[in-house]
Amino acid sequence: MLDEWIRDITAKDQSGGKFSGWGKTGKYGLIILICLGLLALIWPNSKPQSQNVTTGIGTSSVKSDANVKTQMVTELESILSSVDGAGTVQVSLTLTSDGIKNYATNVREERQDTEEKDTKGQSKKITEQNIERDLAVSGGNSLLVEQKYPEVVGVLVVADGASDPAIKEELTAATVTLLDLSPDMVRVLPRTSGKEK
Repeated sequence: MLDEWIRDITAKDQSGGKFSGWGKTGKYGLIILICLGLLALIWPNSKPQSQNVTTGIGTSSVKSDANVKTQMVTELESILSSVDGAGTVQVSLTLTSDGIKNYATNVREERQDTEEKDTKGQSKKITEQNIERDLAVSGGNSLLVEQKYPEVVGVLVVADGASDPAIKEELTAATVTLLDLSPDMVRVLPRTSGKEK
């Protein structure tokens, strides 16, 4: 097909058609540009996603526990600092664990029964059982069944406006609501002004 197209261009060139002033290099340059354009259309434009494979079977610790805690602290500080009169807010969280990720596993069980007879003619039955567990994989990644984030057991909030009892109560209520905690697990304190007496 491409040969026919080139012959057609050459025929038009010889007969004084549209392509008469192009010359051989111009024609081949045009063909190369068309081929590059087609290649650009069919080339995959998605970047490969990074794969984060954990090398444990069944249950493993959440790899990004520090990131989860940092994300929770940042979100809390952002929300609490938007409370009217709160001012600058700093939050510290105490967590019970690093969190847990449960992955699906494929279980293969092999069972082999053998019967042996001793010299007296008595038979003995021996059962061998072999169980193999492998992580279930979907799309090249381990199949995550459940992820439990760390449990929060205490929160300390330090805010500029916490010296006002009404604002202190609002900050406590907001923290209790956001983290689904009991009020005794949240402590709100005023920030020091930085001036020495």
